Amino acid sequence: MQLENQGLSAVAFFEATAFIILLVLFVLLRKDHPTRFLNIWIVGWALLTVKAVFELTQFAFAAPPTRLLRVLLLVAVNLLFLKAVLRHSNGPRATLSFLWPAALAVLLGAFYFETHLTRTFGQIGWFSAAVLALCPLVAGWCLWHPRHKTKGHGTRLLGGLFFLLGLHSLDRALWLESPFYLLRLAFDHLLLVAVGIAMVVVVLEAARTRTEELNDKLSRLSLLIAASTQTLSVREMLDRVLGNVVESLGVSHGIVRLLEGEGQGAHLVVHAAVGFDARYLAAQNEISASQPWAQRVLREEYQAMKIAEET
Repeated sequence: MQLENQGLSAVAFFEATAFIILLVLFVLLRKDHPTRFLNIWIVGWALLTVKAVFELTQFAFAAPPTRLLRVLLLVAVNLLFLKAVLRHSNGPRATLSFLWPAALAVLLGAFYFETHLTRTFGQIGWFSAAVLALCPLVAGWCLWHPRHKTKGHGTRLLGGLFFLLGLHSLDRALWLESPFYLLRLAFDHLLLVAVGIAMVVVVLEAARTRTEELNDKLSRLSLLIAASTQTLSVREMLDRVLGNVVESLGVSHGIVRLLEGEGQGAHLVVHAAVGFDARYLAAQNEISASQPWAQRVLREEYQAMKIAEET
């Protein structure tokens, strides 16, 4: 076996080993934290592992060449990673169904251009190389500018690694002509492994955030239960409950009105308030229950109003 083939076999072996270990870790994390972006990521990582296994069998066991299949798998993996990042950055309720037809069109374009290339080992066309550079750059940008702020540093670490991966892949079509081809290939695999580790950090940080929020809600519930066992007036009880609810929701104002009276003389009277000044409470202490919005609230279990795109 030539020295170059030995180097490629070693790179493929360590790549496949690391990808399999990370794939098992992602599957284990999914059992405790089944999120949609993680499901998409696992599918992409599984395809990346399959691609690494194909490379290993070709280099180590002289299997038939699978250049076209490996390039298409790599393009599909980058598209899936981009979809997972967009899902993570925009939140679970974002509508991203239009990305699937676009990804299919890109994959078909890569198939078309790759089939018109000469079948040289390791060669990648400019179209596929552009996709492999653009997807990580867009993913890195989305992770550095997410719509929903997240705690921890895992998201920015993952975004930075995607930036490095995209910049490193800008001249991927020319790697085969470089005297440092093996070094560029090994560094690319190292970046992919680092991206996988960064995603593990992101998932663990999200799990820790959910645990902290759950503990906070349980502590507030304990305070409410403890307060309910004490002999307090209705006004004091409502003040405590409203204060905890306002703080847990992360809002600045809250008000509790109780229905007093019957028929046309019924009024909604303020019994507890947070964030309102005394003048407003004095002026709006009683509101007629015959108003249309008050009637809707009384007929329904709850009513939500949106102000400035926030509930």
